[in-house]
Amino acid sequence: MALIISADEIKKKLPNYSPEKAELFHRESAKLADKNFEIALKESSFKEVILLCGGTASGKTEFLVTQLNRKPCIILDATLSTEEGAKIKLKRIIKTKKEPVIYAVIPDDLKRAFIAFLNRDRKFSDKHFYDTHSGSRKTLLWIALNYPGIKINIVESSYTKDQLLQFAKLKFTNKKKLIDYLTGLQLTESDIISIINKELYE
Repeated sequence: MALIISADEIKKKLPNYSPEKAELFHRESAKLADKNFEIALKESSFKEVILLCGGTASGKTEFLVTQLNRKPCIILDATLSTEEGAKIKLKRIIKTKKEPVIYAVIPDDLKRAFIAFLNRDRKFSDKHFYDTHSGSRKTLLWIALNYPGIKINIVESSYTKDQLLQFAKLKFTNKKKLIDYLTGLQLTESDIISIINKELYE
């Protein structure tokens, strides 16, 4: 079984936490998750370390639970939405002589992801959605360009006709095609706002 570290799970154990106030507890839970991650790197015998990447409500946790949780590895369930945060985590993994692996979950439809985000129990501002979706895509491209030896897995999340979440791993025949895909995936926060507004209100 995987050793899973999740800021969202840590939030639930903080004093006075409630889902509708989730954003107020985000910074504290993220810091605790970072501390737990550092301890796991030092103490766990697992060699593989999976960093999840993707905007909020992409389906990362669902993918983890259904596809990854039985792997003998450490898993950090986070958005990986800043290059600096990714750099620190990768440096720590490499320093402990473990193998970093990226699993990025990309929704096939940002509108669908946004609606799922609005309907979740854990409440965050809309800006959190825009920031994490734009930032995680930027970070993913940055990792691909600066850490060519790290394996990057791209997983597309979508819904079946019965409204069940499903996942499909994308395949790339070479690194250039992966980088081309990630380059085309880039969106600013303004781009995301425009896409969502166009699809929701037109």
